[in-house]
This record gives sequence, structure tokens and C-alpha cells, in this order.
Amino acid sequence: MRHKIKNSNDKILVRVAAISDLDSICQLEAQIDQQHHQHLPEIFAAKVEPERQRSYLQAVLETENGALLVACESEDILGFISCKWMENTELPFLNPRRICRIGTIVVAEKHWQRGVGKLLMEAATSWGREHGAMEVQLAVMDFNRDALAFYEHLGFSALSHVMRKGLA
Repeated sequence: MRHKIKNSNDKILVRVAAISDLDSICQLEAQIDQQHHQHLPEIFAAKVEPERQRSYLQAVLETENGALLVACESEDILGFISCKWMENTELPFLNPRRICRIGTIVVAEKHWQRGVGKLLMEAATSWGREHGAMEVQLAVMDFNRDALAFYEHLGFSALSHVMRKGLA
């Protein structure tokens, strides 16, 4: 899978990630982990053990019903997106249908506003379509207003709301 976008002076390519990309992907994952911890320290760890992070991402990379896609410029990885297809077969009140579920999308901060996130979302959408998905779904933290606006701009709308209440 290869998707290209050309900006004024840029050539960015999206491709399926390889094991050799894991170090760069882990660095990007640390960026979003820090953002989540900053806003919700009671839920998200301050620092994820590197081997545990790498092991988790390698499992995502190797899953049969999923993919890690990376946006590259030459040899540099600018961002990544994880996606997998899922199909309801157990809950009798839901119509069985295949969806493409976005797990994580991260663009390196120095590459924001270059169209990388949009390109990654387009590639994940194409990947989902190629695997028989009827729609794309994702979850976004309520504090992440920039991401909410980005997804709404791409045509996403709220499906449900997860709410919480502390017990302490």
C-alpha cells in the first residue's frame, strides 16, 4: 500500500510499517503518551517502559487483522497510524458489519500542518475499504480539541460518549 501527497516542496509517502521502523514509531508513541499523561495523569503512565512499548507496537504490526502505516519523507518517519478491522459476531443487538478501527495516530510536532495527518487518515480509510470495512471509527480524548476539530473536518461525527465519575 502506497499513497502519495505532494505539498509545495514536499514528497510524503505512506506505506505499511516494517520491523525496522519500530524505533521511530516508539519515539512518536512517546510523544502522544506524554500528551495523554499531561492531561490525565491519573489514567496515563508518566513513562512507558521502552521494551513494553516496543513489544506492544510489534504485536500491532504483526496482527492479522491490522496494520501500522507510516508517513515518510525520504528515510524519515513523520507520523504513523494504527488500524484494524473488526466485525461484530457476538452481540445479538448489533448488526454484523465490518469496521476499520483507528487505534493511534501521531504526527511528529515539527511536521504538524503539512497534511501528514490527513494523508495517514486517507491511507487508513483505503486500508479499511480494501479489507471490507463499512466505516471507520476512532476514539479521541475530550481534552484534545485540535484532534476533535481535525476529525470533524474530515467528516467524522460522534457515535457515543464515554463518561466517568471518580469514586474516591
